[in-house]
Amino acid sequence: MPVRVLVCRGCCCGTVRKHPGVDHDAQLAALSAVAHAREVGCIDECSRSNVVVVRPGDGTSIWFGGILNPTTTIELCDWLAAGAPRPIPVGLSAHVFERNTPAAEPVRIRVAS
Repeated sequence: MPVRVLVCRGCCCGTVRKHPGVDHDAQLAALSAVAHAREVGCIDECSRSNVVVVRPGDGTSIWFGGILNPTTTIELCDWLAAGAPRPIPVGLSAHVFERNTPAAEPVRIRVAS
């Protein structure tokens, strides 16, 4: 199963207003070149923006926050192109977080228009 990537572009992730120095379109294009990436609306982790959720195809989701510079985006793309193997590279593991939403409460992902 191919690696799937959700790229938050909701209320603040992926906005020039919050992250004016980030080329959000180039980031999405780079991720889309190596994985099945799609933009989604707010996933309720605004304090960790830019949020990228990776679904490697094994039933897990790996949440990354602070994906804000070309170096981190390239490292993420290289890892995705390799199939998102474990362990996660050290540089990326610093961006991994457990989502704040309680397990009993589903994350509502709105597709960006």
